[in-house]
Amino acid sequence: MAEDIKLITPSGIRDWPPENAWRKRYIENILVKLFQSWGYEEVITGTLEFDNVISKGLSENEKSQLYRFFGREGEILTLRPDMTTPIARFTATHLKNKTFPLRFFYTGNVFRYEKIQAGRYREFFQAGVELIGAESSLADAEIIILASRALEKVGVKDFRIGIGDIQLLNLVLELCELEYYGKEQLRKAIAEKDYVSVKALINKLKNESQSSYIQLLEKLSNIYGPDDFIKEFSRFETCLVIKNRLTVLKNIITLLETADLKDRIIIDLGITRDFQYYTGIVFEIYSPYIGFPICGGGRYDNLLNNFGFKCPATGFAMGIERVLLVLEKSGKLPKLEYKKCLVVGGDFKKIFQRAEELRSRGFFVEVELEEKDEKELKEYAKSKGINYIEVVN
Repeated sequence: MAEDIKLITPSGIRDWPPENAWRKRYIENILVKLFQSWGYEEVITGTLEFDNVISKGLSENEKSQLYRFFGREGEILTLRPDMTTPIARFTATHLKNKTFPLRFFYTGNVFRYEKIQAGRYREFFQAGVELIGAESSLADAEIIILASRALEKVGVKDFRIGIGDIQLLNLVLELCELEYYGKEQLRKAIAEKDYVSVKALINKLKNESQSSYIQLLEKLSNIYGPDDFIKEFSRFETCLVIKNRLTVLKNIITLLETADLKDRIIIDLGITRDFQYYTGIVFEIYSPYIGFPICGGGRYDNLLNNFGFKCPATGFAMGIERVLLVLEKSGKLPKLEYKKCLVVGGDFKKIFQRAEELRSRGFFVEVELEEKDEKELKEYAKSKGINYIEVVN
């Protein structure tokens, strides 16, 4: 007896029918042209990586989201959960002698075994860039500006940019002289915007630490406009290391202001991103149409060092499904506007030549393969979205 075959996709894996696939490709093509115009070059890495390449530096929770399996030679393989780590591995192992900085872009599918939600599956598609070998605030600003321009280019006009600084968050937690467990509890509560837990933990920690920086912790979980942030935190600049980080943030805010993005900015030091490799300035971009980021990224200065090459880097990834969801909810989904034509006739040589002529003029041309009467041809054309039928005698 033949074994039953499941005719559905695995959980979190989806098919893309022609109309959706066209929209996805349309968005990707716009992004590719934009990235190239900014001097970024395409790189393509494998969907499969060795597990120790991907797992290095991940938390246990992040590791639990990996798709892992054994290869035929007993090696553990992993489907890539993001594009940044494979590109970092590729750069560190093959491109050390290139002229830096390197600007790369990519489009591709990634895999994470996480909760399925609107705009996010377990296989999903990303487009993004990596700027490798530049550590200045200009590099951070370029990445944020490019991400903003990319969203504007594909039709997402209403968004806010949340900017955080993992280095500043870690610095304050260190200055508060907390035990590891207390730091991690607080870090988690701040990232989740759990204000009740933040306040309760701070009250508890006041009894355990004499640090004067405890009062800073509660402020870290708040969200500020750029001017309010600078005003609120400038009184802590007596600490040199804090002053240095605040200077970085101020510089980036100034640079974003020159790109007319200041009104879109919020400062949110609770932004920590999905992966532990982030080390400094991070950001997420939000739309009022969905309750989760459509784009995010930041600085990961230690990631390439995992592969034996110390080099600063920053970048971002944009979720294609999430972009399409925002466009759908805002009524701005791209429409299929190409010209479709059906060529029919009895002389294959003539209809083939005519089809070639029409294709050279930008038409999407089908050649009729079976005999149909006029009514059948019209019904077929209507069902396929074909708006022009040409009969070749």
